[in-house]
Amino acid sequence: MRAIVVLTLLGAVLSVQAVEKQRASVSSSHIEKGIASFYGRNMDGHKTACGGTYVASEMTAAHRTLPCGTKIRITNTKNRKSVEVTVNDHGPTSRKRIVDVSLAAAEKLDFVKQGTTTVALEVVK
Repeated sequence: MRAIVVLTLLGAVLSVQAVEKQRASVSSSHIEKGIASFYGRNMDGHKTACGGTYVASEMTAAHRTLPCGTKIRITNTKNRKSVEVTVNDHGPTSRKRIVDVSLAAAEKLDFVKQGTTTVALEVVK
């Protein structure tokens, strides 16, 4: 009987640790650097992995590991322009990139003509 109680308590502790680890992985200290690209107007109206619809004029982004709804600050390291966006999709599909942003975000970051840019990504909330 004691063994069952001990195993139950151990399982509960490990569950709490797993939740805390997940929360820590999305903390505001989460910073990445890499390449960003953007979704064009041709994707307008398509479903996102988070259940919404892509709207090119909204400040949104796709990220592989951050949960839907996460607020992130993206800074174009080439010109220091920065935006805050909300993760609303999973991606990008290319392993060479860390994030895909909406057309509106790409315009504010000033990299539409180039197609991609180097960015720093930081979780805000």
